[in-house]
Amino acid sequence: MKIDHLTRPASWTVVTLALAQLLLFLLSWLIVAAMPDTSMRSLLSTEGIRWFFGSFVNNISTPPLAWLVLVAMAIGAVEGSMIVKVWLKGRKSWTYRQTFAFRIVLVLAFIFLIFVALVAFIPHAPLLSATGSLAHSPFAHSLIPILAGAVIIASSIFGLLTGFMRSVEDVVSALAKGIGRCSWLILCYIFASELFFSIAYVFRLE
Repeated sequence: MKIDHLTRPASWTVVTLALAQLLLFLLSWLIVAAMPDTSMRSLLSTEGIRWFFGSFVNNISTPPLAWLVLVAMAIGAVEGSMIVKVWLKGRKSWTYRQTFAFRIVLVLAFIFLIFVALVAFIPHAPLLSATGSLAHSPFAHSLIPILAGAVIIASSIFGLLTGFMRSVEDVVSALAKGIGRCSWLILCYIFASELFFSIAYVFRLE
């Protein structure tokens, strides 16, 4: 099996986070047992064990995890379509199909900007908040999915027009490969997220 150059640091990161989680279990139990009047909570108490298993899914089901998956898919689409590699070669080396594909992508980018302006930057736009601002608005909450989706669509169309992607199966495969390339980061996030919420639970920071 081919080992990615990020596998080793990712492995050590996961191991470190897992050990920190185990240490938190032990320390929270020892401190609460030694100081019953403390405001801290033990992860090894009945309440703590119930919280750990009962809230695990909610702890990792956070927006950043969805963002990571979407960005990973976008990276896969960019790599599979070869759009960046072709762009870096310079316009003089582009074939007719590549030049045509870039023109289509530019048209799509223009349409995308108009769409964003209509749904988020004009008065009473549907993606503004109830007060009419961008802060805490549906647009602000969906910015990363919107950008990732735009990159996926543009890259996929470029790949199909140029022949780097020959079918829908190639597009889906590229998206899956992107998730695979970033799987180590997703794994680290899951461990880090659970450790973060466990610390918040023990020290009553939630």
